[in-house]
Amino acid sequence: MKSRLTPMRGKRPAFTLVELLVVIAIIGILIALLLPAIQASREAARRTQCSTNLRQIGLGILGYDNSLKHFPVCHPHFREAGLVGTGLGWMVGIMPYTELGGFYKNLETKGNAYPLGKGMFTPSNAPLLRQTINLFLCPADNSIGKTVSNVWLAVPADLQLGVTNYQGIMGPHNAGNASLFGGLPDCNNYSAQGISECSGVFWTHSVLLPPTLKSFRDGTSKTMVIGEALPEFSSWLYWGIGNGTLSRTSPPLNWKPNPNNPWTGWLDQCGFRSRHKGGANFGWGDGHVTFIVNEIDQNLYRGASTRKLGESLSGIDAFSR
Repeated sequence: MKSRLTPMRGKRPAFTLVELLVVIAIIGILIALLLPAIQASREAARRTQCSTNLRQIGLGILGYDNSLKHFPVCHPHFREAGLVGTGLGWMVGIMPYTELGGFYKNLETKGNAYPLGKGMFTPSNAPLLRQTINLFLCPADNSIGKTVSNVWLAVPADLQLGVTNYQGIMGPHNAGNASLFGGLPDCNNYSAQGISECSGVFWTHSVLLPPTLKSFRDGTSKTMVIGEALPEFSSWLYWGIGNGTLSRTSPPLNWKPNPNNPWTGWLDQCGFRSRHKGGANFGWGDGHVTFIVNEIDQNLYRGASTRKLGESLSGIDAFSR
């Protein structure tokens, strides 16, 4: 009788604890090597989208100018030199020349904002003014959905305003003539300063003297008109009312005050800054956008923010990307 041989089953090899730990360590190293590249890729995408937003805003500004023959203006939200103070700002003004034309049609913009509660302070505007406008936000910041309240002289007092990461450039002016960084005399409030215009392109009462292309004696391609800002460092960054759409180049680029007191420290906080590593995006008068690095010479930085003072910008390309 033949015997039936049963093959022996070999033992299945298993990972030892040491081998498992080595594999986990290798995976951890690979992830650690990949994370910076992934983060850098994400930051590059956010910076590109931010630049695209500024380019779209710039096209809206040029569309406004092409239609009305002057750059977008701000209306104060209080009586100014006999004007009706509607509070309408340049960011609302350019909406019909962007993808926001339909949104603009729902806003009431006529009448005295303060003290009568009309114009931009019309009660029916309130739910619109608190909305997030993606075009006016940089994806590198965390301001989506955020609002600020208690805007100066707002009616009603609890009005909530959606924030923005972009600001029109007034120029290198001394906020309240009392900031740490000095600069040209304050110009943003005609009632207080009695100055008809700022050296940049945007200011609270620019409707009194709208800036035209002819006023860009330094050239539109040599004049920065809009830049990035961070609501974390200022309570005056909102798209819905004119006085929340303006900042100055008197503080150095990306200067961050410490301690950070947005309300009480506004004299030194209404400057330009961003979440991007190493600098911030700026839009120029002809519509192009560049990334300006933090190391820019302060005189060049300030000179690029005025439209007709004739400062030399020789060497600025070394600070632009």
